[in-house]
Amino acid sequence: MKYRPFKKIDLNFKFNDIKVQSCNFNLREELILFCIKNIDVNEKYKVKIKSLNIVCVYSIQTKAKCQKVYMIPKEADVISISKHDKICLCFNDYIHEWNLHTGDTSIMSANIKKVIINFKVFIISLNL
Repeated sequence: MKYRPFKKIDLNFKFNDIKVQSCNFNLREELILFCIKNIDVNEKYKVKIKSLNIVCVYSIQTKAKCQKVYMIPKEADVISISKHDKICLCFNDYIHEWNLHTGDTSIMSANIKKVIINFKVFIISLNL
């Protein structure tokens, strides 16, 4: 791995509008951010605040430029972002792997609640 000096990255959004939850660099040296953005929805003058889960991919080779923006379901929680452009999500009690290149998703683990219960049983059995 090559050593590169620190470099300031200017992104074209305001951090008070968006809350960055997770980030990572992929192998093409792009910055992948998982963010929550609050927007105002005006329904007949009643202002409601709605939150959106978005994934932004930034090219940072010369100047930071947003290349892609993806929206993910509000109920989904990002577990991790890999350097291979794969995002692990927890959605509907299942763990999904989402490939940003192909757009394909696959279920990595069955019902997460059952996995946690089985893990607890395994840990308890080790202590006996």
